[in-house]
Amino acid sequence: MQATKELTIPSTGLLDRTRQSQATTVVHVGGARSSKSYSLAQYFISLLLGGKNLVLGVTRKTGPALKMSVVELLVKLLKEYRCYDETKHYKSAPMNYRYGSNVLWMFSMDEAEKLKSTSFNYIWMEEANEFDYEDYTVLKLRLSEPSKGRRNQIFLSLNPIDEANWIPQRLLKETDVEVIHSTYKDNPFLSSEYKKLLEDLINQDENYYRVYTLGEWGKLENLVYRNWQQVEAVPGNRQAMVYGLDFGLINPSTLIKVTLAENQIYLNECFYRPGMTNKDIIEALTHEERGDIYADPSALQMIEEIRRAGYNCIPAQKDVAMGINLCKRQKLNIAKASSNIIKEIRGYQHKKDAKGYLLDEPVKFNDHAMDAMRYGVYGLVERYGLLWQGDRKPLMTRPKWA
Repeated sequence: MQATKELTIPSTGLLDRTRQSQATTVVHVGGARSSKSYSLAQYFISLLLGGKNLVLGVTRKTGPALKMSVVELLVKLLKEYRCYDETKHYKSAPMNYRYGSNVLWMFSMDEAEKLKSTSFNYIWMEEANEFDYEDYTVLKLRLSEPSKGRRNQIFLSLNPIDEANWIPQRLLKETDVEVIHSTYKDNPFLSSEYKKLLEDLINQDENYYRVYTLGEWGKLENLVYRNWQQVEAVPGNRQAMVYGLDFGLINPSTLIKVTLAENQIYLNECFYRPGMTNKDIIEALTHEERGDIYADPSALQMIEEIRRAGYNCIPAQKDVAMGINLCKRQKLNIAKASSNIIKEIRGYQHKKDAKGYLLDEPVKFNDHAMDAMRYGVYGLVERYGLLWQGDRKPLMTRPKWA
């Protein structure tokens, strides 16, 4: 199989900056859609296709997040380069793809134990702020595969959401660490619609503008939700279940399963993907358990199409403040595999007015899972007539405002 197609695939300047990096640790930090992940994927594929006797590693904190993001991107690019051979793709965890004398391992940190005796030339930690410093140290110690002519390296990619995170507070103060900064302006293929969305953040929230538009370190303050924790799974004694659905095209469409078990809310991410048409969403629903679906009330035509496909799809409650208030009164248990819910809730913040006072509404950006969660939680209360708080038993039937 030939790899010459690689040279004809458009790339960004970040790919060249990555190739030229000399430090052992290279941190790609930047704003939304700055092409840092895409460029690193291109770089690792170029190593896979053009290197000799290389062992490459790509990782995310959890397996489902890995499969839905990095693995999907790498396979997509290999197919575009006409270098993908399914017989070379070992899909059981930990996954790997072999090309000539090179191998690309794709694994999550809960699978890292299976690679205990494996050493690497290059490692990429995607969404690096999901990891902790211990994870980074363990991975860096695996950069022990013999290499000729070039040092082994570990790459991290992330949005600079929290200046109190271990990366700016500890890692960036160490030696032999290089930072490659990027913004949306480094991505020549970004749509004008999304550029406008990013530039408009200056009118919504200073912190969001700093993080997602300028790619500078922000502060996690004025958080909407603090009442959440990560859990392994939903308990078996389920009391009720519905879905929350947020539509998107440029932005991701998001489906979240909202479960009531032991009088607590449990959240599971079913899909979170951009570019989905309503036909794609309906096809995806065929792989999910049947249940009431509370969907974005501004998309009545799409809701009707889903209803005609045989699903009980219902316009969700429109009142954002009321829905958030209801979610705040719950103990929200989020499945660890639901990486996009966790990423969004960690950075979901209240707006401020021109004088710096907090408003009773969130910043409207990176909130697709938050909207879907709110639709589902309110729908569960509305459908089953319950009002509960934390781990207490239901307090009353149908709320007056439902």
